[in-house]
Amino acid sequence: MKWEKVHKELIKFLEDSVPEVRKDMKYGIPHVVGEITFSEEEPAVNLSLVTFNGSRHPLAFEDGDSIKFMYPLEDLNPYMVFLEIMSFLEKTFGGSRFRVLLRTSPVEFLRDMGFEILWANEYILNGSEFVQIWAIFGGTKYNVLFEKRGKWFVLRDIKRIDGAQ
Repeated sequence: MKWEKVHKELIKFLEDSVPEVRKDMKYGIPHVVGEITFSEEEPAVNLSLVTFNGSRHPLAFEDGDSIKFMYPLEDLNPYMVFLEIMSFLEKTFGGSRFRVLLRTSPVEFLRDMGFEILWANEYILNGSEFVQIWAIFGGTKYNVLFEKRGKWFVLRDIKRIDGAQ
């Protein structure tokens, strides 16, 4: 299955939606509402933007040969939102179909996305190598965790850091 298509369509949608998301944040919480239909040839992706007053809860469920999801957009960086959505879907459904793999170092990847790296640490836990990064973008701090798998890095977790730490 061609997951690159899902990734590209989601990123393009998020990039194109930045002006509307910025405007809608004045009135509520914008959410990406989407459906990914699985097919042997290639997946189909349908996405839209909806604004709710006060709702901040992500939701995802399987519906036959597709998944449907709703994810709150509280960040204007489309690449970070993409990573958050893919991480949420991987945690919700398990397996590797939503896994984000990096071919470059996580620090370089985040710098290329416009993040300022505050701190990075590599460590080994139970025989697995991890890279934990604290980064800032647009005044928001993030704690991002990657796991090294051979020559790849797999996104494991993203958390916004609220307030002074």
